Amino acid sequence: MLGPSRRLPRIGAHARIAHFGGGFELGMVVAVHEEGRRLEVRCEGGEITEFVLSPSTARFVSAASPHGPRLELLADPP
Repeated sequence: MLGPSRRLPRIGAHARIAHFGGGFELGMVVAVHEEGRRLEVRCEGGEITEFVLSPSTARFVSAASPHGPRLELLADPP
């Protein structure tokens, strides 16, 4: 039996936010909505950014603009 092809979002999951131009920052998922298709992430600076799952790319993109930052869910630390 096969499992999910990507990490499933959950509250407390660590994430990396990729900004346009190559900058990265760490974040943590603080809320999961719409069965995991909409996430709220607290960034390093403390601000909350909302991401949605893009139906065309299956990646999390900024809810404010599809050309904004992207979100990558990270593995749990050992």
